[in-house]
Amino acid sequence: MFTPRFWCQARQLRQIALASLVTALVVLAHPLMTSQGMAQMIPLPGFPPASEPLPANVQRHGQLESAGIYLDGEKLFRIASPAVMNRTEVGDQIPVETRAEQIQANLRRLLITHPDYANSLQLNPETMEVVIETVDGYPVLMVDDVGLFDRRVLLTVTDADADYHGTTREALAQEWADILDGEDGEVGRLSEAIALRQPEAFRQGLMTSAKILTAVIIMTALLGGIRVWLKRREQHLSQRRAAEAALIKAHDAAPGDQPTEQLESRFQEGLHQHLTLERRLHAVRLLRWLLFWGIATVWALGTAYGLQLFPQTRQFARTLVVAPVMVLVVWFVVGLTDRLINLSVDRFMQKVVQGQPLNSTNLQRIHTLAQVIKGVKMVLIYTAGLLWVLQWLNLVPGSVIAIGTLVALLLSFAAQNLVKDLVNGFFILLEDQFRIGDVVMIGDIDGFVENLNLRITQLRNPAGELITIPNSSITHVRNMTRHWSRATVDVEVAYNSDIDLALAVMQETAEAMATDPKWQPLILDTHEFLGVQEISHTGVLIQIWIKTMPLKQWLVAMEFRRRLKFAFDQNNIQIGTPRQVWLQEGNLPPEQPQPMHTINNNK
Repeated sequence: MFTPRFWCQARQLRQIALASLVTALVVLAHPLMTSQGMAQMIPLPGFPPASEPLPANVQRHGQLESAGIYLDGEKLFRIASPAVMNRTEVGDQIPVETRAEQIQANLRRLLITHPDYANSLQLNPETMEVVIETVDGYPVLMVDDVGLFDRRVLLTVTDADADYHGTTREALAQEWADILDGEDGEVGRLSEAIALRQPEAFRQGLMTSAKILTAVIIMTALLGGIRVWLKRREQHLSQRRAAEAALIKAHDAAPGDQPTEQLESRFQEGLHQHLTLERRLHAVRLLRWLLFWGIATVWALGTAYGLQLFPQTRQFARTLVVAPVMVLVVWFVVGLTDRLINLSVDRFMQKVVQGQPLNSTNLQRIHTLAQVIKGVKMVLIYTAGLLWVLQWLNLVPGSVIAIGTLVALLLSFAAQNLVKDLVNGFFILLEDQFRIGDVVMIGDIDGFVENLNLRITQLRNPAGELITIPNSSITHVRNMTRHWSRATVDVEVAYNSDIDLALAVMQETAEAMATDPKWQPLILDTHEFLGVQEISHTGVLIQIWIKTMPLKQWLVAMEFRRRLKFAFDQNNIQIGTPRQVWLQEGNLPPEQPQPMHTINNNK
């Protein structure tokens, strides 16, 4: 029987599952509760649609729009222009993204230093400088060098730039010039970019990349060797677990052999060892998984650092490496959380089964229940992580999530019978109402439980037919083989038999059978009930109860009847038979007809 501690832990498990479901729903609904998510919802009928989306890298601030200026993948500063409400009809306005693209093109032309290019400027980072000239009252940033015939224009500081940054045009021009050319002996961003494109810097970058690659290979070999050792450890633990499982199955498959005290102790030790090995296996798999991610992290960091050494690949490193690294980090966090919860579930299930009788069917139920909890938890965690990554990459707007939530709600109503099956199947496993191998009666259907999962229960009836029952239709169950069974034997003796002698013979036969080494492991008690059940015209009905191991009541009952027949023969005890009365013609009452009749009282 289950202890109050088990039911308390079962209630805790239900609360944990409910809390996990609520947390997942909050995570899924979070994008809808933000202002951005609400702004991206589908507009309702009768309301005007929102304005057209802004181009990438453009932000709107009242009547101004700003865009970033980048050099080798790193932002230098932001420029601004008057807001353009309708980009299909710009008129005389210049959108900020058009102005930003022109400035980016000016920077790219300055960085072409290869001698094979006709437009190569061959700037010297030591003599190059950024100067400010005033043209038509506006400060203009230009690049000058001893090798240039004319200064090259970079950009013009406008009133919109000054308004956006809250300063004057001249002060803003000087600030941007300091960023490009440097101040107080510091190297400017433009000077650094030109210096990194020199041949000597390129050779130095190649040498550093080779060192990084060597370090990455060494770390990979070290971590890979540890993973190989852990793989062998995992195989060893799997073999030990398989041996313990074989011991449990062998113990359950041969109940007729009387186990010695040493074998029984080894069996109980093996049951608990099976659960301990299961937890160790999960721990080893977690360590191997962490080492895999360690190798992946080493390669990702090494690749990112190597690409950052060269200005030509720095922007490529940010676009191609940063996003995958972020995806891998989220995947790592989600996977780590999933595996840590797996360890917690295994530890919790081991505490639940403490003090309960353990066998192969019980272990199968525990394993099935743990797998259900882990499966539901895994779906919730990975779904939440996937949605977060898609939101971070701006691949899924809030309106898509809202539509997905609505579709999921509609599907839940359409598949409510399936949901009922799953929920009812979960609680059948959790409350251990019946297991595979039990003989049960569900409604008016009885049979051997051959298969049990979250959705269906399959019974094999005495006729050999396989009956499938949806779990949602199971309202009450009669389990005839839980923990122990009972063989109920009814024997009718003749009416004139010595009842006390018949009762004594039946009791002695049952006790003799219980002491037989072959049947002793199957019989638990022979003194539960023995007495006269009914007196009729056919004889006296005597009933005996024999408590047996699960599923053994029918074998015990058949053997008991065989032995009882020989015992009755030895003690001259007759089985009850129908009584027949012969009436002669002379003994009939006058009003009755005269022919002879045979009256059978066993009709």
